[in-house]
Order: sequence, then C-alpha cells, then structure tokens
Amino acid sequence: MEYWIGGMLGIEPAHKLKIDQNKLQNCRSNILNLVNVL
Repeated sequence: MEYWIGGMLGIEPAHKLKIDQNKLQNCRSNILNLVNVL
C-alpha cells in the first residue's frame, strides 16, 4: 500500500532505490557473516 501511494505521489523511484540499497547492505552483511563463520 505504501509503495502504491509513493508511486501516486511520484516518489516511488526514490523509495524503491532506498529499499534496494537496504537489501544490498543486508546481503553484504550476510556474506561477511558467512565468511567469518567459515
């Protein structure tokens, strides 16, 4: 719902980019954790 509202307001791209950056950072953290465990 929030995503749809953002699209209607024309701020969806920035909102999506922010989410993608968070996902990237989470992936990076997970990879580093795996490397540390191994």
